Amino acid sequence: MENEYNKTIKDVIYEYYIVRDEGPSVTARELDIPRRAVLHFIYEYNLRPLKHKNIKKKVMTTYNNLRAAQ
Repeated sequence: MENEYNKTIKDVIYEYYIVRDEGPSVTARELDIPRRAVLHFIYEYNLRPLKHKNIKKKVMTTYNNLRAAQ
């Protein structure tokens, strides 16, 4: 996979899971690897806290936008 994308596995998983905001199942499907492998790398590289931080940011942005629209 590293040769195919010219990136480290960490960077590839980060791209799909964090930047593109895909879940483990979609990331696995897109990369054509088992979901368990994606979950392994998510935990191995401690990406879960980043994902949750992004979710909180999105929720707050949406909430603030809704408040401003009222």
